[in-house]
Amino acid sequence: MFVSQTQKEVANYYETVAKATKLPIVIYNNKPKTNVTVEPATIKELAKIPNIIAVKDSTGDMTNSEEYIRLTRGMEDFCVLMGRDTLIYAAMHYGAAGAITSCGNVAPRLAVDIYENFKAGKFEAALEAQFKLSALRIATNMGTFPIVIKEALNMLGFKVGTCAAPIMPLDNAQRDKLRAVLTEIGLLK
Repeated sequence: MFVSQTQKEVANYYETVAKATKLPIVIYNNKPKTNVTVEPATIKELAKIPNIIAVKDSTGDMTNSEEYIRLTRGMEDFCVLMGRDTLIYAAMHYGAAGAITSCGNVAPRLAVDIYENFKAGKFEAALEAQFKLSALRIATNMGTFPIVIKEALNMLGFKVGTCAAPIMPLDNAQRDKLRAVLTEIGLLK
C-alpha cells in the first residue's frame, strides 16, 4: 500500500478501536510488510489506554523495540512482545515480556525454551534455543510467507496444505534445504 499514515492517524485508529470494545488489544507494528509504523512515542501514549495491553514489534529494528521498552517501563498493565523470531533472546535482555513467533508454529518447544531458560537464568540454553529457532526463521526467506511454515509443518506430519495462489510451493532444492534445517535443529531425523 502506498498510503502512509501520520502518527496522529495511527493513534486515532487504535483509540477508536479501544473505545469500541472491552477486549484486550495488542498493537502490531510490522512496517516492513505494511508500510505503516507505530512510533515509540505513539506507543507510549497508547499504552495509557487500559485495554491496550501490548505491542508486538516485528520491525526487526532492535532500537525501535528498545525504545518501546524504555518508554513503557513501569506501566504494569502493558508489555512489549518481540515479533521477529531472530531477536527474542536479545529483546528479553532489554526487558521484553516475551514474543509472538511465527516459527513457534513449527517449533513451539524451541520458542518456549528461549523463554523458560531465559527466565530461569540459563542464558546459554536460551541462546542455543534462539540460534536453532533463528535457523528456521532465516529459512522462511526461501519463499513468500507463510509457505515455508506450511511446508515445514507438512514435513513434520501436520497436513496443513499449501498457500492460496499466487503463492507458489517451494521447489525440490528449497524443500531439501528446509528438510536439512529441520534436521539440524532436531525436528526431523
